[in-house]
Order: sequence, then structure tokens, then C-alpha cells
Amino acid sequence: MAIQTSADEIRALFPEVEQIEDPKLREGVIDIWLDLARETDWERLEDIPKNLKEEKHMTLIGHVQGVTQMALAMADIAERLHGIQVDRDLLIASCILHDISKPLESAPDPDGPPTGTSVPPGKITEFGEKIQHAVYGAHKIWEKQLPKATELAHLVITHTRTSNTRSKSYEAALLFYADWADSDAGIVLGGEVPFSAKWVEK
Repeated sequence: MAIQTSADEIRALFPEVEQIEDPKLREGVIDIWLDLARETDWERLEDIPKNLKEEKHMTLIGHVQGVTQMALAMADIAERLHGIQVDRDLLIASCILHDISKPLESAPDPDGPPTGTSVPPGKITEFGEKIQHAVYGAHKIWEKQLPKATELAHLVITHTRTSNTRSKSYEAALLFYADWADSDAGIVLGGEVPFSAKWVEK
């Protein structure tokens, strides 16, 4: 099953994509989302859960929107207060693509337990069980030959703690912290303990 969508609908979901100045990068980010829409088993992008654990009630789209907006807000503050300038094209593209593999990591599960929200229940796929998170996103970036592909793939790969690679760029820091801040928002809304409380060394 595939999702029927269009480039205009992707732009409407992620309006920040229009802030990407490089037209090839901007259109490439949209094309990757269109590819994943065709490849997923979900019927609507808006139905895909952020994950199947503490944030199963949170949509992937809402999470990507939250991460993108939080990262840009932090970038604006860092520039205004500290004079730090970031590569906004790379930052926006990495935020919009950081979880692009998730449409393949789960599938609808009509018989699964309800999520407590309008997000339908899902189940993990073989892809989700066997392929490290973010690897497919990097693959799609290189496949499309996007500008600054290696740096962009690096940001996507290093946003997750499941990766053995870490980045030292400030763009990576913004993506990383925005991702965890938005993830914790979903966890708190679900009544669970946020990730930040679990980072204490014992």
C-alpha cells in the first residue's frame, strides 16, 4: 500500500522547507518524503506514529514539525545572543529528514491496542527490527545526490544514540537537543518519565 500525496502537500506539512535556499536541496528533501510515502504500508502520513513505545500517541509528522521549529528557534537565539551562525540549509534539511526511515519501521496494526489518541495502533516491521534507525535516511540522501550529501547524511545518522558515530558540529547539537526536547514532550504528555530524567549516571 502507498500514500497518495504531492509535493505541495509535503510543503504544507513542513513549511520550513521553503526556507532552504538551495533549490536542489529543497526539492530533494521533498522528493525523499514522496519516495517514503510510496514505500510505506501506512495509508496517511498523518497516521504514522513517532514510535511504538512511550510516544505511540504522537504522530511522526508532529514530531518532525516540533524538532524543526525548536531547532530553528534555538539557532535564532544562538545567533542573536552569541553570534553563532549555522548552515540553515543543512539544519532544516536534517531536521525534516532525521526520522525519514520511520514510515518503514512500523506498519498499521488494526488489532493492536489503542494508543489513547487518534493515532492508530501500529506494529514493528522486519525493516524496523533489522535496520538501524537513520541508515535508510542516509541512503536516500546519497541516492538523490543532494548537495552536501555526506554532511547531511552525517547529521541524520548522528541524531540518534543508536549510532556509534557522533558529530561535533553545532548544527548536529541543535538537531540532537531539539529531537530529545520534542520526544520528552511526547513522553510527558503520555504520563511517562522523560528521557532527561533517565540520563543520570548510576
